[in-house]
Amino acid sequence: MWLRYGVNQDNNLVPIEECPRGKTELRCPYCGGKLTAKKGRIKEHHFAHDGETCREVASKSREAPNLPLYDSFNISLTGKELEHLKQLWNKYGCINKGINESEIKSVFIKKELLKYNDYRRYGSYEFTKLGKIPVGTLSLMLFNQIQEPLIEEKLQKLDKKARLYYLNGESSFNESLSDLQIFRAELKKILSNTLYYLQINVDGKTFYKIGITTRNVTERVYEIKQDLLKHFQSCSIKVLGQWQHRGNVEKYFKYRYAPHNYPIGNLTEYYKFEVEGEGKAALTDLRRMKKKVLSSVESDILAGKPSLVEELLEELLGEERRSLAIKTGMKRAAHWGTHIGRPVGSETEKEFLAKPSSQLVAAALDQGLSLRKAAEAADASVNTVRKVKALLEKAGSGYL
Repeated sequence: MWLRYGVNQDNNLVPIEECPRGKTELRCPYCGGKLTAKKGRIKEHHFAHDGETCREVASKSREAPNLPLYDSFNISLTGKELEHLKQLWNKYGCINKGINESEIKSVFIKKELLKYNDYRRYGSYEFTKLGKIPVGTLSLMLFNQIQEPLIEEKLQKLDKKARLYYLNGESSFNESLSDLQIFRAELKKILSNTLYYLQINVDGKTFYKIGITTRNVTERVYEIKQDLLKHFQSCSIKVLGQWQHRGNVEKYFKYRYAPHNYPIGNLTEYYKFEVEGEGKAALTDLRRMKKKVLSSVESDILAGKPSLVEELLEELLGEERRSLAIKTGMKRAAHWGTHIGRPVGSETEKEFLAKPSSQLVAAALDQGLSLRKAAEAADASVNTVRKVKALLEKAGSGYL
C-alpha cells in the first residue's frame, strides 16, 4: 500500500496525487507492471498492480523507501503496545513522574521510547523525545530535530547501497535505484511545500486551518474562502504564519492536534479549540520551529539534479549512443593525420576528478580495492585508476 509513484513513458516518476482514480498508463518502478490508482476515502491513496503484486512491493521483510516519521507516528508499535504507551503517558509522563520498570514493556526500551534515569526520585524510567511522538506530545520544533537526521541518514544509506550495487553489478541494482529515486522524490515534495496556518472567522465562529502549498499562500487562501462560503454566510481569513520547506510537519500537526479536528463537510484540515488559549498555543508551537536551512544535497534535490548513480547511468547510455559516431570520427581523423583525443592541457585536475567516471574509480578505491580490482569494478583502465589515485593523494584525499 506504500507505492505512491508510477513511471510514465518518459521514464519519469509520477506521484499518486497527479493521477485520476482507476487504471493508468503508468508502470511499476520495480517490475514494469501496469498500475491502477486507488483513491478511496478510507485507505491512503496508492498504486496497485493490475495483476499480481511484485515481490519488491509485496515483501514485508524489506524496508519501504518512505520518509521516516512522515505518515506514520506509532514507531511500528502494535495497537496494544501503543495503547499501553499512551496509558503510561497519561499516568506518569504528563505530570513528569518516573515510571517503574515493572509497568513497562521491553519493546519501549528497545525502540528507545523510554530511557533509564538514575536521578529520578520515584520510578527510574522516563519518556524520550522519540517516545513522545507516538503519544503526540512532542513539540513541532523538537519533532524536526528528531526527524531531519533520520531522513538524512536514510538518504545516505539508500545512495550508498545503490552505488555499491552498481559498482559490483548486483542483480538488485534496479530495485535499489528505484528505492533511491522514490525517496528523493518524496523528499523533494516536502521541501517544495510551504506550510501555512490560518485563523478563520465565519458567522461568529473561530477556527483554524493547517495546510501546505507549492504556490503563493494568498492564492490558496482565496480558494479556501470560496470553499467555506459554500457552508457559511460570511468568511474572513487571517494568515497567522507560513514556513518554507516545512511540508514534513503538516501530518504530524494533524496527529498531534487530532482531538481538536473540526471537519466541515468533506473538508478535514480544520481545527477548533474549545479552551481559551489553545489556538494560540498551537500557533506558538509552530512559531518555535527553526527556519529550515537547506543542505547542499537538499538544494540539489529541490533543483531536480540527478543523483551520482543516475549521472553515471546517463553517461553510460550516452557513451553507447555516441560510440559508433566517435569511432567513425576517430578513423577519419587518423586518416587525415589529425590529432586524436582531448587537446593537451584542456582539462584541469579538478575537472578530471569531478567527472562521474573518475568518481566511480574513486568510490572503488575507497572500498580498499587494488588497482586492478578497482579498474574492473569501475570499467576503467589501470592507468586511469593510477591517475585518479595519484591526484587524490595529492589533494590529501579530501576530494572523497
